[in-house]
Amino acid sequence: MAPPTSSAALAWLKVYGRIFVLFVQGVATATSVATVEELLFRSWLPDEIAADLGYYRGIMISGLAFALFQRSPWAVPSLWLLSLALAGVRQRSQSLFLPIGLRSGILASSHILQTGFFLTYLPKFPPWFTGSSPAQPFSGVVGLAFALSLAILLYPVEPLHRKKIARKIKE
Repeated sequence: MAPPTSSAALAWLKVYGRIFVLFVQGVATATSVATVEELLFRSWLPDEIAADLGYYRGIMISGLAFALFQRSPWAVPSLWLLSLALAGVRQRSQSLFLPIGLRSGILASSHILQTGFFLTYLPKFPPWFTGSSPAQPFSGVVGLAFALSLAILLYPVEPLHRKKIARKIKE
């Protein structure tokens, strides 16, 4: 359906232009943040810890570091479970692309819903249930249930197997 006048077309362009800019900002920021987080907390740190303590301890400690890095004490259990799920996604896909995409999607959708005012928190639910604020969706029971379901579905089944390279010792 075409708009009847040029002023209506301009109004449509303003509204949809703002939504498009909000979408691009959310996706670009979320992808950048998720890439850095995944490189640090799903690639480098767990591998360093696993070298000394084993694979599962590596992903557990790295997940705890990830959760504490987010600076939200109420969201630590949920973010720790999310980190375990993301470690499982990495283990299954054998790359960081899928965990980056999943984390980017979570961050971007949260940003777009919050900034675009598409989601409003009603005061009839207590903060412990829904979360303390829209900026912290994992700080309530709903976020904990979501993260727990992801962790159960995606938890790493077996450690990554690395090829051992036989090296001859020069005498």
